[in-house]
Amino acid sequence: MIVAILSLVYFVSYFARKDFAAVMAVMLSENIINKSEGGLIGMALFVCYGIGQLVSGYLGDKLPPSILLSLGLLTTALCNILMPHIPSASLMIPVWAVNGFAQAMLWPPIVRILADTLEGEAFLRANLYVTSAAHISTILLYIFVPICVRFYDWKTVFTVAGIISAVVLLIFIVAIFTLLTESKEATESKPQTLDTSTPLFSLLSGSGLIRIFLAIIMMGFLRDGIESWLPTLYAEAFSRDASEAVLVSAILPVFSIISIVSITALHKTRLFNNEARGAAILFIIAGAVCVPIAILINFKHVVLSVICLVLACLVCACMHAVNFLFISCTPGRFAPHGRAATASGFSNACTYVGAAISMYGIGALADTLGWSFTVVSWILIATLGALFSVLSYRKYTRFINQKNSQKGN
Repeated sequence: MIVAILSLVYFVSYFARKDFAAVMAVMLSENIINKSEGGLIGMALFVCYGIGQLVSGYLGDKLPPSILLSLGLLTTALCNILMPHIPSASLMIPVWAVNGFAQAMLWPPIVRILADTLEGEAFLRANLYVTSAAHISTILLYIFVPICVRFYDWKTVFTVAGIISAVVLLIFIVAIFTLLTESKEATESKPQTLDTSTPLFSLLSGSGLIRIFLAIIMMGFLRDGIESWLPTLYAEAFSRDASEAVLVSAILPVFSIISIVSITALHKTRLFNNEARGAAILFIIAGAVCVPIAILINFKHVVLSVICLVLACLVCACMHAVNFLFISCTPGRFAPHGRAATASGFSNACTYVGAAISMYGIGALADTLGWSFTVVSWILIATLGALFSVLSYRKYTRFINQKNSQKGN
């Protein structure tokens, strides 16, 4: 029951967060906004989402998670319903910024509920279901938008997203008493050995999480940067028709789901059951995959363009796997300290630091030095990600071993 409700919440959160990016091309073609305004609207969501993760992560360990989830769903529903009725792009910016902050209220409470009620393989399986729901939502969104725009208009996309969010909010409210009862029973059945005496900074530093934060920034740069700029790279580097970029947008979530299913299974193995070690391996693989892209991108051939597209999707898949390890699994390690939501919020905020940097950085590099050099920069970022993961390994291993020994006692 809990996992199903939370999966539904996360499903609708992605639909109501990524709908602007999905319809932006239509809004541009109809001169509703220009490129600069579209970039500012999207950036407003990124920045406020990152800031909101810090606030929500802290509050998620202090307030009942149901309050944050309800407030986040209500606000994101209102923002989406308002968007079609806003007369100018300048007024859309603050509304979409508020939507970003509202969206940030959802993931940390979800992690806290899962960490408080589930353990071990059940926790990992629940994470798989919840995160997969988000990627399924993205696929359905990119299928829905062209159909909706053809028969209706871009405004309908936001209206539908707002209505769906409101419906899910009602479902959540109706189910909340059952959810809270199950959560309470599950929590009472688990040994309550919370150690909240360690100061937050000491806990983050002693566990190696601060260095992991740096690795997460690198992951956010690669994952969100490549996903955002891959259609443009594909069109410009290989002189392909811009309409083919729609296919790129639909393919990426498929790779993401496959990567999450795979890393969930691999997390049970010795190499990947330590998140820092597993992330280091994935960063190295991602960097290696970027090497042939940097070479092949200089040759304009349809077969090579497909190969580069698949390899770039593999890089994103590796980063989604790193995201699963650091954003979904690692915060659960802090549940005994009552800091699961805090660790989740801080980690997710770092993801969007990297994403915000990449939104400008990749475009600037491509404009000044070309796409081949830009891909070389991805190799450097992946190397830094592996380095930060390795540097965090000793402290993080000691931290999780202490947690496991305390559970054994």
